[in-house]
Amino acid sequence: MRSYIFEAIEHGKKYPAKVFVTSIEHSSFHWHYEYELILVLKGTLSVNASPKPAILQAGDIILFNSKAIHELQRTQEDNLCLFIQMNQCLFSDFKDMNKTYHFYLNSKTDDLQPKNGYRSFVQLAANIGIEFQRSDIVGYYRMKSLLYGLIADLFEYVPYEIHQKAATSKENENPVLLMRIIEFIQENYMKDNMLDELYKELGVSEKTVYRFLKCNVGVSTKELITACKIEAAKPLLKFSDKSINFIADKCGFGSENTFYRVFKKEVGVTPNEYRQNGTTLEKNPDVKGYLSFSQKEAAELLNKYI
Repeated sequence: MRSYIFEAIEHGKKYPAKVFVTSIEHSSFHWHYEYELILVLKGTLSVNASPKPAILQAGDIILFNSKAIHELQRTQEDNLCLFIQMNQCLFSDFKDMNKTYHFYLNSKTDDLQPKNGYRSFVQLAANIGIEFQRSDIVGYYRMKSLLYGLIADLFEYVPYEIHQKAATSKENENPVLLMRIIEFIQENYMKDNMLDELYKELGVSEKTVYRFLKCNVGVSTKELITACKIEAAKPLLKFSDKSINFIADKCGFGSENTFYRVFKKEVGVTPNEYRQNGTTLEKNPDVKGYLSFSQKEAAELLNKYI
């Protein structure tokens, strides 16, 4: 059973958030309940997420909303990134707990820019990265102040949508059903009659599964199946000498042309380009590829962006 699609994030005892700096090699398509802010401190980072893939450069900042499926990949240039992963409880509306928020913060897009610009969010994120390292009482309260200040600025300056959940809706609040759907598709996506088996196994209709996935992880049934096929193809491209045609057939793409078209659209590069780059991944493709880096350099870069 693969586990890359869902990432469980453990927070510390002091804050409902996880803050760290790392150099990243790869992160397969995954999702989590946390809101994740990424600031690129050095180099470039390839991001594959809705609405389209992008290459983030040093100084770029992006926010992934709760349950948003995304993939991160190292380019030919080394990177160093700050991650701020915030528990979704921090974004709860104290007046209406059935509201969820979808923010639009991505410095690589020209649309829906924050009212106060991206620079203030870069500075605030860097400050959080610095203060999180402190262990004294001042650092504790400074960190809480900065974290809640970040959330306040998101609500005040960043465009967002409100999604209203029905107060008694069991259909959209069933994490067990969600994982059953994802795991079934991951294990059976190669079968011709897989979807019929899925609906029968769960005792639900095609429309229910489609609506459930769109509501919870923002993708359709077809998009999730495509993601599974691509994830199966990646290790074969990187760690085997099998032909592109063989991999296309083995992973259920039907033809080499379809494989090229879909892979290029979803990943941003062709299968051959993917095979030639990033070959330093660990042999276990499900492990998140964090790399070693200089703590001193990380601190210097954070202070630079402040």
